[in-house]
Amino acid sequence: MWGDGHESYYPGGPLRKACGCASCRGETHLFGRGTLPTLKPLRPEAFLPASVAPVGNYGLKVTWGDGHDHGIYDLRELRDACPCDECAAARASGPAEPPG
Repeated sequence: MWGDGHESYYPGGPLRKACGCASCRGETHLFGRGTLPTLKPLRPEAFLPASVAPVGNYGLKVTWGDGHDHGIYDLRELRDACPCDECAAARASGPAEPPG
């Protein structure tokens, strides 16, 4: 639950695929050449969170059913990407008009 009382539920598949860790996104090695992200097929348990823990006051660390736990999900990004109908409609209507 967010500070404003809103609750968000994220499907495991898209959340796991959004993992931003170096292993999932590929990382640049010493000479500046990029490496490809891990392309191995993921088993079904890879999309089921086994645990979730806070990281400071800015993120969440998810340990997935296959043991992967390297990504940190930024709280602001999670809130901005809330998949509920209300938040999706608000994003579609654009930013609110500034007061005045």
